Amino acid sequence: MEPCRREEKQATIDNLPLGLDMKEVPANGYLVENLWNHPNQLSEEMVCCMRDIFLFLADPSKTSSEHIASPCSPQGHLSYSSLTSFLDSPALTSLGRSPSLETDHDSEIIIRDTLSDPYKVPGKLEWTKSIGPYSAAVEVAWFSVGKKELEYAAIALKRFRMLVEQLASVNPSCMSCNEKLAFWINLYNALIMHGYLAYGVPKSDMKLFSLMQKAAYTIGGQSLSAAYIEYIILKMKPPAHRPQIAVILALQKFKISEEQKQYSIDHPEPLLSFALSCGMHSSPAVRIFRPENVSDLLKSSLQDYVQASVGISDKGKLLVPKLLYCFAKGVVDESMVPAWISQYLSPEQAAIVRTCSAAHKWKLLGARSFSVLPFDTRFRFLFLREGKSPSSPA
Repeated sequence: MEPCRREEKQATIDNLPLGLDMKEVPANGYLVENLWNHPNQLSEEMVCCMRDIFLFLADPSKTSSEHIASPCSPQGHLSYSSLTSFLDSPALTSLGRSPSLETDHDSEIIIRDTLSDPYKVPGKLEWTKSIGPYSAAVEVAWFSVGKKELEYAAIALKRFRMLVEQLASVNPSCMSCNEKLAFWINLYNALIMHGYLAYGVPKSDMKLFSLMQKAAYTIGGQSLSAAYIEYIILKMKPPAHRPQIAVILALQKFKISEEQKQYSIDHPEPLLSFALSCGMHSSPAVRIFRPENVSDLLKSSLQDYVQASVGISDKGKLLVPKLLYCFAKGVVDESMVPAWISQYLSPEQAAIVRTCSAAHKWKLLGARSFSVLPFDTRFRFLFLREGKSPSSPA
């Protein structure tokens, strides 16, 4: 296994775009080409950069998110051993030739700010005034890329390209447990967002898994896909709330080298279910994870998701999203699910749940006091507001 590298190393890409200033200094004050030696800050910058690309492409004047438009999905590999960046990918080329760009209605990303109910479902009552941090989330609910958006992407992704290229010089085996955990969470979310831009919005679970296998970065000389990061590096179990992907994983065999074993976290972390976003309506929000707060933020991610995603139906039943239900079943008996959920609710929310449960006497009727909502696979990213920019490396 290669020893930990701490000396400075000049990174190169053969087809680096002309006119790119390698000494570009971002707003937070440190040089982007040195971040390979600070992998956590590198991963934080990648999430911020990809988030900013999505948000910059948004047209706030548009409000409809009923339809989802997908960019053309190219064949190929997002690994920087083959596709050096989205800037050079077939996705960019094919979008430039798309007939849809000749219409009067250019495509754009749609965002909505200050969501009162980001997981709104039919039959759910407006049951509280506050749902926690998700009420201030920004939603990207639909996207395609038009001519002017391509012009912006070509510039913005130069910076992102510099960040991704540095991953080849990172050695995750040198990181502490918390450093690994924060690094891989951020990297996974950035890679999924990058994959959506390059390959388009998948129309099914099978196509999503295909995207997760194609979308890959070269990290420390190892080409690692989003699927590999999620299920091998982060040791996630097959998702019970996504049965089709669970079946695919049962038939999938990942080859694991000794070096890649050193990249993995030491123990499975169940709360990752509320930190990793696959870009779908029922997914948790994207946020920045740092080594110094990763454990606390994972706990907060569960609580924030609970407060934002559960609700009360017009018949007085607790509405529980399938992602949360499957997680809760691994912790408590099914009959205790409402009580377990209530501990993560705000006092106002918990009081309403208790009142509805007492009023309807579900147990006496032989029916459970909650309903499970199906996992909603419509495209959507939620971004939680950050209190500060990524920390500068020492």
